[in-house]
Amino acid sequence: LDRDGTLNVEKGHLARPEDLELFPGTGAAIRQLNRAGIPAIVITNQPVIARGEADFADVDAIHRRLENILAQDGAFLDAIFYCPHHPDKGFAGERPELKIVCDCRKPASGLIDQACELFNIDRANSWLIGDHERDMECAANARLKSVLVQTGPSAGSLKSAAQPNLTAPDVATAITEILKRLDLAAS
Repeated sequence: LDRDGTLNVEKGHLARPEDLELFPGTGAAIRQLNRAGIPAIVITNQPVIARGEADFADVDAIHRRLENILAQDGAFLDAIFYCPHHPDKGFAGERPELKIVCDCRKPASGLIDQACELFNIDRANSWLIGDHERDMECAANARLKSVLVQTGPSAGSLKSAAQPNLTAPDVATAITEILKRLDLAAS
């Protein structure tokens, strides 16, 4: 699962926990994955760290808030993987040690590769849900199926050859459709 624009409303570069706002139905949808025994794993680029707009503690606090909101709906994430890097320089307060080209920043598949190894994930039956072209490219690079949700600001503007396997209006609909395709009853 991508984070910004997929699970939560994208508000520029999210740097404060209090600005996190989940889309309606997100918790219930993730609870469906939990009940079906499917790992719910977030894969997200967080360039706010490299740009100096937030630090690791800030991003960890945002993720704690995300997990707390989901818990109110009886849902949980199995893991959150994030890339703190950003290759472009020139931001006030940037962290030079994080201004690199890496293998973990989507569309690269490094974070998915880590998740697949840690959770022994079957890529042939796995999906990446995201709102952006780079999510679809990441899914292709990682050899996963993909769903493009129409909730992010860049949804619907795909220019790359990496096209989604499905398109859905939101993450809840995407998860319902994936569960149908995996022959798992939504709970």
